[in-house]
Amino acid sequence: MKLRILILVIVLALVAGVVYRIQTQQAGDARKGGGDRALSVKTMPVEVRDFPRAIDLPGTLEAAQQVAIVAQVSGTVLKQHVQEGDAVRAGQLLFSLDARPAQARIAQSQATLTGARAETAEAEKKLERLAPLMQSGYISRQEFDDAQVVLEAARARAGTARAEMESARLDVEYAQIRAPIAGHVGRIGIRAGSLVQAGGEPLTSILAPGALDVRASVAQQDWPELAAARAQGKVTAEVFHDVDRTVQAQGELVFVDSQIDAATGAVPIKVRLKASPPALLSGQGVRVRLLLGALPDARVVPEAALQHAQEGAYVYVVRDGKAVIQPVELIRSLDGEQMVEGDLRAGEPVLIEIPQRLKAGNTVTIESARR
Repeated sequence: MKLRILILVIVLALVAGVVYRIQTQQAGDARKGGGDRALSVKTMPVEVRDFPRAIDLPGTLEAAQQVAIVAQVSGTVLKQHVQEGDAVRAGQLLFSLDARPAQARIAQSQATLTGARAETAEAEKKLERLAPLMQSGYISRQEFDDAQVVLEAARARAGTARAEMESARLDVEYAQIRAPIAGHVGRIGIRAGSLVQAGGEPLTSILAPGALDVRASVAQQDWPELAAARAQGKVTAEVFHDVDRTVQAQGELVFVDSQIDAATGAVPIKVRLKASPPALLSGQGVRVRLLLGALPDARVVPEAALQHAQEGAYVYVVRDGKAVIQPVELIRSLDGEQMVEGDLRAGEPVLIEIPQRLKAGNTVTIESARR
């Protein structure tokens, strides 16, 4: 019985060994055959053409003409005459402040001025009576001079009263807050009954219809290129949303600051749009692209074709049916395209999808050559 079991174990071991040897040989043959099989790859041709020189920046839209409405006198808001978003004309009444304190100062100044005028008239009459007496020697020179001082003091009080009354009248006028320009009313930060301070927080803002500006900042390393482009003529720009790369508006660079912002280390700039489409609003974040010209005879490959290694960037090029590694140097990139320098010819197919099994020198077949 034990002998039969031993014989059975030996037979099973021999069978397992034969099966393993056959499977190993088949796998080796499969691997050997796979090394000779051409890999199917997707490619796109190298282009040699002008490549745009551009600087992409984040920016913020603002109205080309926008006025903050700030109270010129302190007081309580009696009435709000407009609502947020209202279209207003220049000079239209926006807010009415309580002008009663200023009106009381006008009445007080008027009374002071009346008294000062009466004192002035009396002092003038007295001086006229004393003049011949002083010449005849009936009064001293000191008495005459004292009468002159009284007259000048009365005139000074009258001038002070007039100035105070004019200041109070201006305060009454300033209590009627009007729109300095035509436009649309922005967000209103106060309501009737609120106490506002002269020169304090803006009550609202007026945005003039029409042109929009984009404020942005250019990094120091990009500034020499922008300065060179400005020296050649005007610099145009394109504006688009962060997500949707469709151009929303065209514009022109109209302002460059004369110094670098110490807080950001960048140069503030402003682009004025030629038109204001409804999709763009003041305060909105956008992308602005400064167009600085073009680089001629540039070798352009898709972003997906560029590979990176410790030695540097490279692409796979199909030459004589084989995938060849071609080292390149990345010069610029824009909208998914890369401008590179290297031994590339126009029309050469470069791989845009790299198979995991691909090695340099492998035989490949081009699955599709499209652009």
